[in-house]
Amino acid sequence: MSDLIQYLKSSEGNLGQEFDLAQLQPSDGLKIVTQHTDYVFTMLNEREADLACSRFDRPHARVKIMGCTFGNSSSIKPDHLFCGGNLEFAYELDGAAMIHKTTAIKAIYWRREAK
Repeated sequence: MSDLIQYLKSSEGNLGQEFDLAQLQPSDGLKIVTQHTDYVFTMLNEREADLACSRFDRPHARVKIMGCTFGNSSSIKPDHLFCGGNLEFAYELDGAAMIHKTTAIKAIYWRREAK
């Protein structure tokens, strides 16, 4: 728990824009920008999406968006993303469950497909 408290103190004033994942619908686009990578999700259903990344060494797969963690803490705010937090998503690689946590989110963009 001290990791979380330490993170919140060090991030005071930096926890900005927040996005509730419940707003997402199938075919919506979600772009998460971190310091080194852009993560582009095309939503399939509630939390599942096809992911494309700006870097080849990041997952390009079907993923489940878990939420946002607070720095290096294992504390997670499920179903929400926020600037300053770390995006966490799960995917499968060669039959093994994998978890990926990004560096701090700098920007969140949401695009709804016109129907």
